[in-house]
Order: sequence, then C-alpha cells, then structure tokens
Amino acid sequence: MKMKGIIMKGKIAFLLFCSLLLPLFVSCSGNAPGGTSTSNADSTTVDPSETEEFPSLPDNTNFNGYEFVTLMSGLSIGNFNDFSSENEGFSVVSEAIFKRNEIVCAFFDCSMTNVEDFEASWGGGPGFRRMRDDYSAGEASYDICEVGTFDAPQIAVNGYAYDLKELPGLDLNHSWWDQQANRDLCIVGRMYYTTGAISVVDNLATHCILFSKQIAEEKGITDLYQLVEDQKWTYDRFSAYALSVSDDLDGNDVMDLSDRYGVLCWNDAFQGSFAGAKSRICGVDEEGKIVNTLYSDKNLELAEKICTLLFDQKVSYNYVNRGVGNSSGWKAGLASYFAGGHGLFLTTMLSTVSELRESEMDFGILPYPMYDEEQGEYGAYLGATYSVMLCVENFTNDLERTGAFLEMLAYHSQRLVSPAYYEQTLKGRDTRDDESSVCLDIIFASRTFDLGAFYQIGGYTGKLTSMMQQSRNLFTRIYESSKNAAQTKIDEINQMFAQMSE
Repeated sequence: MKMKGIIMKGKIAFLLFCSLLLPLFVSCSGNAPGGTSTSNADSTTVDPSETEEFPSLPDNTNFNGYEFVTLMSGLSIGNFNDFSSENEGFSVVSEAIFKRNEIVCAFFDCSMTNVEDFEASWGGGPGFRRMRDDYSAGEASYDICEVGTFDAPQIAVNGYAYDLKELPGLDLNHSWWDQQANRDLCIVGRMYYTTGAISVVDNLATHCILFSKQIAEEKGITDLYQLVEDQKWTYDRFSAYALSVSDDLDGNDVMDLSDRYGVLCWNDAFQGSFAGAKSRICGVDEEGKIVNTLYSDKNLELAEKICTLLFDQKVSYNYVNRGVGNSSGWKAGLASYFAGGHGLFLTTMLSTVSELRESEMDFGILPYPMYDEEQGEYGAYLGATYSVMLCVENFTNDLERTGAFLEMLAYHSQRLVSPAYYEQTLKGRDTRDDESSVCLDIIFASRTFDLGAFYQIGGYTGKLTSMMQQSRNLFTRIYESSKNAAQTKIDEINQMFAQMSE
C-alpha cells in the first residue's frame, strides 16, 4: 500500500468523522504534556482543516479486522498502562483511553490487544528481552511497544527497533509528539524511541517540587510563585528558604522524624537539580553525536550547592535513605509525612500529587530552580527509572499500517487522553490552586531527556545516586574515575548510529 498525503476523499471522510466526535473531545490549552494542542474551532464559521493539524492517512483506511497487539512493559508507576482503560485511581483518564481506542479501532476497522510485563528495566528488562527474542527470530509479536526508559537505548543500539523518522505515516513534527524528546534523543539523524501525548506514564515520572503553604506562610515566604514567574527562582533562593524553616520541634537536640525540615529529598534530587539548571550528563553536538557534558565550572559549582544543602541533616531529610516510618509503603508514607508538616519543600515526581488528594494539606507545585537568573528558562527531569519510551519492532509486518495506526492513536491521545490527565485529573482534581497550574505548564514545557542517563554513560547515574546515599560530595572523583570509560562508550554509540545511517 503506497502512502500519500491527505488526499481529498480521505480528508473529507476524516473531517466528517471528527465532526461526529467533537462532543467527546475536551479542549486543552497551555503547554500540555506531549505538545500544545489547539482548541476546537467554531465549525459553523471556520473550516477545521484551516485551523487544526491532522494525521496523514493512507488511501485504504480499512484494516479488515486486523488485531493490533501492544506491549506495555517496564517499571511503570503504579503499573499504569498507557493502552489500558483499567488504571486504578485514574477513572477519567481510563475512560479517555477507552474512547480513544474505540475511535481509532472503529476508524480503521481493527481491534487492540494489550500484553503487560511490568518489571524493573535497567537495560535488560522485559521490553528489551521480548524485542530481542523477536529480532532473533526475525519476527514481530507486537505492533507497538512501550518499554522501560533504560531498555530503549539498548534496543536501539542492537537494531531491534525501527527508525521512527522513517516509519511511513508517522510524522514526529506533529504536536502530539514531544518535540523536546525529538531534539534530545535524536542521534546522527536517527530516532528509535520517543514519547508524546500517547503516554501518561512519562508525565507521572516527571520531577517537581511541592511546598507546604502553611509552613511558607508561617515563615513569611509569600513570593514563591512570583519568583517562578519573574524567572528568579534559583538554587540560591531555594537553599535560603530551606535553611530558614528547619526546626527541632520536640526540643531533644536531635533532628529526627519528629522535626521539621527545609527539604524532604530523595537520591534522585541530584539529577532533578541538574536538569533544573539545564545541565546533563550527555547531550548532542551540532553533528548529532553524543558528547559528555557532565563536567564544567558551572556543574562543579552546582554540585557543591546541591551537596551542601541536601547533605545537611539539620536542613534536609532524605526520605529514601532514612525512611518515613510508615508501614503502608514509602510513597503513601511520604505523602503522610509531608502532609504532617515536616517539610517546607518536597522533591518528588508528579505521581506523588495524587497521593495527597485525600489530605487536607494546602500545597503548591514548583519547577526545580534554575542555576541562576541568567539561565533564562527552567528545566525538568524525566525519571528514567519509572518512565517508558515508545518504539516499533524492526521486523514489523506492515510498516504503513503500523505507522498510520500509531499516528492516529497519538493524535486522539492529544485530543482525549492528555486533557483527561492534564486538565481534569492533575489540574482539576489533584492541585489546589491556579498558580500550580501555571507551574505545571512550565514543567512540561521544559523537560530534558538526558542521553547520558538513558545510556548509563560511565555509570554516572548510578554513581551519583550512590553519592547521595553516602552524603559525600564525590562529584569530581566520580567524573575523573569514569571519564575514559564514558568516552569509550560514547564513541561506540556514535559509531553504531553512524553505521546504521549509511
């Protein structure tokens, strides 16, 4: 089947189909996850084709009952399944996923079956193993795969995935694909995995800072949102406020679970702080090759600031290393501890916000601070341990059919799933104020995707985590001890991608 643009017959049919579904759609404004979507146009006065972008369609949109098999794998937060309509605690989102699947399957005359395999994925997880076995057999058991973020790069370098930039019918330039991911993850012109509106999991795994409004007001800290808006929310400001609120509440001269801290942190707060400063372990140069960007004067100073604050046990409480004293699980225990007034700031992921839904605590959401005011824009970290990336198997049976289906699934995800999660659930149900909504827009618009973390270059990610566990500033030692191994791996990856591009 030869793919073409939107021919007139197909375009008219598609627009008529969409017009019947408009009552189901929820408009989404701002910098919503997966890209900015457009609001619905007034169809009585404006031709939608003039104001909205649509997927390109194949000549034949009848797939004759074909069954699409999707794979959902990795260490997904709460086992959230981007393809399933049965996600506990996310009824509105699940309903939107159901509608999306129903609409796309009806349009193409096909069906969907999902395979789940949830397990920690450090580069050899279930997604990697399943795609490896299919590649060895020269077949594809799954039409669309979501795999653990650490699995995705290993799938790419081993040739198990198809280049998404070459997939017929798929256009990564559309707003339903994450454009920052496309910029950060493209190596030598090749793109084997990405994310966008199709995934909720990557949004849940996005880092943020929560703050207690009660403690802030008690201490006269009233300008947090204004600092963010004025682009003056810096690490120095963050540290100064954290230092000002710590208190030995029980008066026993020991800072323990009973007391109040400036920051409740975890080991991943180092990477989160780095991303907030727009710093990465690795990026890509003008030629699209991976380069080591971990060590610089700026990053050296930033590491010192992070360690000085987070290793001070009179100011910061590491809830992963020291525990939160709750047998119901660290996540629920953390939410209870924070809601109990034990910290001004909480470094965490957006998945924690829903854990606070039942509490009476008044809290706000902030992006991670910038390095300094000259930085000019914020940064946000995607927690690779808990997130997933989308890819397509190399030996997919019908690339044109898969590309068209995937593009339509992503398009309707932006129309239905993103608003259900972002506007109705995260903003409408879980947050407590309009200012947090503004900060959420900033966070999602400024996410960074660190190739150094994804490819585990030099083992730096694990070693920085170990540094946090030891509460010792070993930044320079970590860099120096691994820089040669890091460069060797970078050279190997660049060479592999260059060969795949020939």
